[in-house]
Amino acid sequence: MEIFINGKYLTQPVSGVQRYAFELTKGLIAKGSNVKILVPNFFDIKSTEINDRFFVSTGDFKNTNLWEQVHLPLFFRKRKSSLLINLCNTGPVLIKNQIVCLHDIAFFKNPQWYSRAFYLYYKFLIPLIVRNSKHIVTVSEFSKDEITGRFRFAANKISVIYNAPAKIFTIPADKLILKKDDFFLFVGSFDPRKNLITLLKAFESDKLKKFKLIVVGKRSASFRDQKLIIPDNVTILDNCNDEDLSVLYKHASGLINCSIYEGFGLPLVEAMSSGCPLVLSDIPVFREIAGDRASYFDPISSDSIVHAIKSLADKKPEDLNSDIQHNHTLSSRFSWADSSTELFSLTYKLLPQADRHLNHPI
Repeated sequence: MEIFINGKYLTQPVSGVQRYAFELTKGLIAKGSNVKILVPNFFDIKSTEINDRFFVSTGDFKNTNLWEQVHLPLFFRKRKSSLLINLCNTGPVLIKNQIVCLHDIAFFKNPQWYSRAFYLYYKFLIPLIVRNSKHIVTVSEFSKDEITGRFRFAANKISVIYNAPAKIFTIPADKLILKKDDFFLFVGSFDPRKNLITLLKAFESDKLKKFKLIVVGKRSASFRDQKLIIPDNVTILDNCNDEDLSVLYKHASGLINCSIYEGFGLPLVEAMSSGCPLVLSDIPVFREIAGDRASYFDPISSDSIVHAIKSLADKKPEDLNSDIQHNHTLSSRFSWADSSTELFSLTYKLLPQADRHLNHPI
């Protein structure tokens, strides 16, 4: 049996979802599994660090949704026993022998956050994919509970495979920078669920006038636009590469994540592995990831955000250092090597017995 990965994500701007797909793709390749990446003909296969020999260019659709829903089923028409892995929420409705990673169901929970076209497409597509797929993957126990509650299928049809920090954000324990600079950090898109409006309102407060905030992120067409008023003590970086972001994580007084809803929260584990303190929305998935060594707040209340930031700023150095070291150790629970192994094991179990030796790890 051949194993293919849906490479649609490689044509998209990089966010946490695309990073997840890219890291797991690299992990499966590193394990020596017999895997190929399907991409549209227009995609430049030399634009990634993955070797050309792992790509199959096929289909002339410029619209990647049409490529996924029309061309991929045609490609698999003579490959009915082949397995397709989809790592970024969507997959072809007409293919049943596939794994789909559904990161969360925020579009069902809060449709007002999304453009109408995006919401209607996902509302139609996702239930069909979930029903037709051989197995569902998601990124947290929280999302697993949400998805099984919504679609009501057997628990053994869904697996949790965590996100993880990239190597560039992971530093040895003896290299942690404990003396921090005088700025806080926000990392994420301007998606309404990230709740940036409330965070900016908090930084307008007289109580935070002496604090600086650096916002790393940009707008996305998938989400409803929102007018942001940027206070004088806030800087927006909309073109920050991983090298620069790694420096910001190491030196920031804290990462602030004020999301109302998340399936995971990749910046949390990036910050933890970089030695950056945490100031977080008190939502279930953040408790799952970060435990009790963060300053939590009510994301709806700018006053609560102000209080949490000031509480972190006023912590005794020895208590803050203890939190940094504890969370750095905790971040080792999340690794792309482990997540790749889990995905490989799942794929291996879904293969017919006769094909397993062809996909056995080196």
